Amino acid sequence: MSPDASHALAPELLATRIASLPALPSVATSLLRGFDEPDADLAELARQIAADQALAARALRISNSPFYGQRGRIDSIREAVVVLGFRAVRSMVVSAAVVRSLSAVGALQDFDGRAFWRHGVGSAVAARQLALLCGHNPESAFTAGLRHDVGQLVLAVTCPQHCAAVQAWRSAHGDAQTAAEQHVLGLTHAEAGAMLAAHWGLPARICAAIALHHSSLAAAHPLAALVHVGDVLAHGLGLASGEDEAVPPLDDAVWDALALDSAQLSGTLGRIETEFEDTLDALID
Repeated sequence: MSPDASHALAPELLATRIASLPALPSVATSLLRGFDEPDADLAELARQIAADQALAARALRISNSPFYGQRGRIDSIREAVVVLGFRAVRSMVVSAAVVRSLSAVGALQDFDGRAFWRHGVGSAVAARQLALLCGHNPESAFTAGLRHDVGQLVLAVTCPQHCAAVQAWRSAHGDAQTAAEQHVLGLTHAEAGAMLAAHWGLPARICAAIALHHSSLAAAHPLAALVHVGDVLAHGLGLASGEDEAVPPLDDAVWDALALDSAQLSGTLGRIETEFEDTLDALID
């Protein structure tokens, strides 16, 4: 379906507006440069994180939350890196940095920032648990899940009139969010989110997970597949962005690609719900 020409949003215009959004903290940018490196200098990682006291405090708060299930208290970033691992600490710091950067622009009259982050955390926790079942990297799944709908915030901040037109279309026609965006704008929040992720220098597989989380093409990308199913589970468990939001359809090809065991998944649902509130309290003010 072709977009409504009166509110079509040119990708070039959106890219220009994305460039004006707050940058990630320098420590997050530094950590992202080595996102795909299997090893790292742990002392240097701890030093970089500790240099940003706000992010360091948030990372320790997450480290000591029930999300990681540690029996003893973790009192320093270096200890967190040793106990939890490089990838886990990097993921939590980058996640906290994204929340901080976008929360600064998320106080909008018609945008429920708290509900937005609730759903992001719910999808992230679900994607992480699914990754553990499937043998994929749980921290990458959490990182991608937290950001999967970031395009909704990007559009609300940079193009509020366009977003109002999308909501008006939804009210009049009953379309799902992505279908309304495609008709009115000519692009979706998934594409907008991937543009921001690329602008920030997030790894290509996370950009792909954001871009494809509503698409059957996610079946060919394990991380995107985890986010797709995690998003559906978050909606189904009531961890979504609004009480009136319908559960998005689960793509059969994506489900089959993950080869998930239904019995295992049933046991995971309780863990997702248990971890959700603890993680939300640790990550979001």
